[in-house]
Amino acid sequence: MFVSDWHDKFGSDGKTSPKPTVVQNSPVKIVVDTLVSNNPEQVWQQVQGKLRALLGDRVHMSWTGQLALQSADEAHVVLSVPSKFVAGRIDGKYGDLVRKLWAECDTRRVEIGNGASKLEMPAQMSTHAQPSSSQTAQRNKPFSNKQAGSNKQAGSNKQAGSNKQAGSNKHAGSSQQVGGQVHAQNQLQNKDRFTFDNFVVGGPNELAFAVARRVASALESQYNPIVIHGPHGMGKTHLLYAVKAEAAKKDPSRRVRLITAEDFVASFVQSVRAQGRTEIDAFKSSLRDVDLLIIDDAHFIADKPGSQEELMHTLISLVDSGKQILLASDRHPQAINKASERLKSYLCGGLLCDIGAADYDLRLRILDRLIERRRAGGHPALAMPSDARDHLAARINATPRDLEGAFNQVVARLEFLGKPLTLESIQEALAHSRYTGQARPTVDKIQRATAKQFGISMEEMLSKRRARAIARPRQVAMYLAKMLTTRSLPDIGRRFGGRDHTTVIHAVKRIDQLRAEDSGLNSNIETLLETFNG
Repeated sequence: MFVSDWHDKFGSDGKTSPKPTVVQNSPVKIVVDTLVSNNPEQVWQQVQGKLRALLGDRVHMSWTGQLALQSADEAHVVLSVPSKFVAGRIDGKYGDLVRKLWAECDTRRVEIGNGASKLEMPAQMSTHAQPSSSQTAQRNKPFSNKQAGSNKQAGSNKQAGSNKQAGSNKHAGSSQQVGGQVHAQNQLQNKDRFTFDNFVVGGPNELAFAVARRVASALESQYNPIVIHGPHGMGKTHLLYAVKAEAAKKDPSRRVRLITAEDFVASFVQSVRAQGRTEIDAFKSSLRDVDLLIIDDAHFIADKPGSQEELMHTLISLVDSGKQILLASDRHPQAINKASERLKSYLCGGLLCDIGAADYDLRLRILDRLIERRRAGGHPALAMPSDARDHLAARINATPRDLEGAFNQVVARLEFLGKPLTLESIQEALAHSRYTGQARPTVDKIQRATAKQFGISMEEMLSKRRARAIARPRQVAMYLAKMLTTRSLPDIGRRFGGRDHTTVIHAVKRIDQLRAEDSGLNSNIETLLETFNG
């Protein structure tokens, strides 16, 4: 069942509720009327757990996971979200689901609305920077109305001013205050649950796991830099956040910085645009005054020449200082488009750890872990027969992330329909889901298959030549890449010889039109689709 179907299935409960109190100059928020007898923190924890189980980790972290319990009083609780845009999306796509899940714990209804256009982070939201003593004390206090009042002050001018001054001298020593602050804090908060203990180890990822544990435990840098590479959804990000958490636990004085490539680029551009030595120095310091630098999606930085050069200088500086570097990329360094030969050589000179596709044995282990986690999360009686478990592991042979998503969808569907987990019911549930069980084709695989189908070479596929015999297959490949992968338009364009995203848009529209006009072309595309769909 898709989330958009929730309203049609459950509808309104027909009850009326008092008009919620809206605090002026408050963050964009979701106001939830609640009974005084209910503990709002406990209710919200239950709702979050159900949202994660129903939507899957990826959707939950991207949308509903951004909600944070900000305050509570006798009349309502406030869930803060980063922006009006996010509030609107959550209301439109997941509002009915949030209302339904909250109603299971509280008889009054949820009302979603927009407050101020800017979010000041609630005081209780954790960051991975070193907290001040007052922040630490505040975080350790149990949730109360007094704390709720202090949380409202998170939107004060003082904090708003400090957020704006992320690149100033005041924050030069803070590794988490340079650019993208709200985005980074939400991401870090959502990924706190990634630890070594809940990472499922198997043949395809055991080297990466062992290396990650060594990095978290050892202060000396035996291999530098270390690059963990593999397709999306294989567990690279999980390992990076596990390293950060474990390193902080073993040695709190160890300076560890984890940053995504997106935030690296955004912070670098922000510091350059500021046109001040102070901002640039603050950015450099945030990356180099550390003992361990961890960068996720490092391949993205290579697409930006200025950022790529800054990354190169940062890597050299840290290695020369004996500091450890850990990177994650969705491909081997030699396959990173637009990366300079110097950067490729430098990355390949360290330790490369490939995370391959999960084999059948690893998929079974992942399912066992998911079942254990769901039992511990409030479903102690959950049971999945071995034949049903084996079928799910055999059917979903894509990424561990896809396997988790399929498991959540199947279990949630059967739970709400009141059906037991059996081989037959799981087969039926999979038939109604979007999970085909096949691994998504990569852009490279699509390019090679299309080139073969139309009789051109890969060099011609990626070239600048505009002859129709070459341009048309190239457009077909772009069309299929948009249809069959989760890559963004700019990313797809970059993988076709560094083309702009507008070229991809034109290709998609053109092929969509030609499929209705040219039966021969449509037949070729259908053949390719059958190849990718097994």
